[in-house]
Amino acid sequence: MSKKRYEVKAVCPNCACGSISDMSAEEIKAKTIDGDNLEINCPECMEVHRANIKSACPDYAEDCHL
Repeated sequence: MSKKRYEVKAVCPNCACGSISDMSAEEIKAKTIDGDNLEINCPECMEVHRANIKSACPDYAEDCHL
C-alpha cells in the first residue's frame, strides 16, 4: 500500500515560474517553516521561496485540519 501523495502548487516570486510537486505528508512536514509556510525550491531559477500551505496544497491543509 502506498502513502498518500499531495499536489503542491506554487509560483516563484523571482521568475514567476509555476511549479507543481508531488509530495508525501512527511515531505511537506519536513519543508514546513513556521506552521503556515512551506519552503519551495523553484525548478527554473533555483530560488528558495515560501508558499502558504493552505493555498499551495489545500488537500493537505484539509486532511490535517490546518
